[in-house]
Amino acid sequence: MTGQLPAAASNPGSGGPPRRILVLACGETSRGDDAAGLLAADVVRGWIDGLADPPVPVRGLLEALRGHLEVRPVHQVEPDHLLAVGEDEAVVVIDAVRGVAPGSIVRLPLTGVASSADPPRSSHMLPLREVLGIAETLRGSLPPGVFVGLGGSAFELGAAPSELVREGVAAFAATVVEEAARLVRG
Repeated sequence: MTGQLPAAASNPGSGGPPRRILVLACGETSRGDDAAGLLAADVVRGWIDGLADPPVPVRGLLEALRGHLEVRPVHQVEPDHLLAVGEDEAVVVIDAVRGVAPGSIVRLPLTGVASSADPPRSSHMLPLREVLGIAETLRGSLPPGVFVGLGGSAFELGAAPSELVREGVAAFAATVVEEAARLVRG
């Protein structure tokens, strides 16, 4: 589940890489580690806006992504989010996950999540696998994209993010940037 991803698929609408990457950051700030996606989105936006210095390996990637990256916080991914992805766009879905070591990062192509017998589990009402299945049925195919998750352990209402998630957020955010850059490069 944590293996390397294949090269990004070509943009089905233009034959080239996507011109825009939409990062859908899932989570709930009042449910402990479930905030991981939103925390990583805040870090990425801070790097983009120049409010924080990104790690050196991420700086060049952010420059290459300038004008191509939109970070959108959402409570959970809904089929409508994926139906709105244009022909020349791709998506990175980020969220906290259960069933992997807390603090570890997982990456799967969206098609891998949709077809996996044991995909990373989220704490949301409609699991990502089902959301992707609905979107694929309605669109005819999934948009190019990837899921990036951070393993969590504390999802109780009112809990703060665990130490492992807090310590892993910067690496999680850097992975999101790396995956977005990979999608743009094609």
